[in-house]
Amino acid sequence: MATTSSHPPTTTEPAPAGTARRLAGLAAVLGPLLLGAAFLISPYDTNADADEIARVIAAHQGATEASVWLWTVGTVVLAPGLIAVGLLATARSAKLGLWGSVLFGTGLLAITATPSLDAVALGALDKGVDVDTLAKVAKGTNDLLVVGVPILYFIAAHVIGAILLGVALLRSRTVPVWAAWLLILAMPFNVAGYASGIDPVTVLSFVMLAVPFGYAALAFVRHGTGWVRSNP
Repeated sequence: MATTSSHPPTTTEPAPAGTARRLAGLAAVLGPLLLGAAFLISPYDTNADADEIARVIAAHQGATEASVWLWTVGTVVLAPGLIAVGLLATARSAKLGLWGSVLFGTGLLAITATPSLDAVALGALDKGVDVDTLAKVAKGTNDLLVVGVPILYFIAAHVIGAILLGVALLRSRTVPVWAAWLLILAMPFNVAGYASGIDPVTVLSFVMLAVPFGYAALAFVRHGTGWVRSNP
């Protein structure tokens, strides 16, 4: 005797893209580009010593403040974009996507938990602190263990996290192969550019991040993650 289920079959057809999905997709592209713009207009080389950085900031306070604003807004915007890309990668490759998302995300949290020396410098200069004192404060802050450890974690976590996300998207063919490789290579380029003080390389690394994030965001907006809810 044939029986029929009281529950309709689960469908894999995604729901139409809503506002939240569209905004998250936009954020995945816009976030990295804003971070790249922050480095593009920053007035000092990232490998400069504290004395030089303090003097350059004192001479270019407007550019420094604009860079701080771009970095702050870019980090906030990137967060929902990373969630969208991370959900998509996790749906395609559970372990790689999840670990990649966790490492990249906690890396960003770690670096945002450290003091923004640009903002501290601008505040100190506004109150009349001389450049020599400012340089000593910057060096002393950077030498603190509570600052150094999160920075080291950020360096490792955002590089490994981006690589894992790239491999997850590569293996699942969610984005073009070349775009997945851009994601895999983006954050190693980021570290290389920052450590060497070659700003164009640092800026390029964020563009390299924005492109595969954009492809992933397009898939996310069009098709969702691919997960479906089963009926109770």
